[in-house]
Amino acid sequence: MTIEELESVRGMASEVQAIQNEIESLYTPICSPNGQSSGGHSNTPSDPTERAVNRILVKRDELEEKRKNLADAVSSIEDWLNKVDDPDIRSIVRWHYFLGLDWSKTCKKVLGYPSYYAARKRIERFFEENC
Repeated sequence: MTIEELESVRGMASEVQAIQNEIESLYTPICSPNGQSSGGHSNTPSDPTERAVNRILVKRDELEEKRKNLADAVSSIEDWLNKVDDPDIRSIVRWHYFLGLDWSKTCKKVLGYPSYYAARKRIERFFEENC
């Protein structure tokens, strides 16, 4: 396991959340173009609601694939975490990389005081010594 792999999971989780938000935004009411027509024909539906539904279906498929990839990555990290003896390192990984807390909040949760450097340095030292 590397810090880069942990960071990629954090990025994947953020991307899943962004896609979820994008899908939710597609559910907002869509206004018709007031009957105005450009006179041209296209393969896309002219009904804005139908276009939104089609985009939602595509985004849902994309979201499902991203969730599967994220679950696979989290599973491999969980397997690795089960082999780590230091409970602070396990907690730091969970709070920062899985749950997305910043370093200061992670440190507060794990070590009891807010610090941008302390938890981050613990992880860096752990990887320098063990990997």
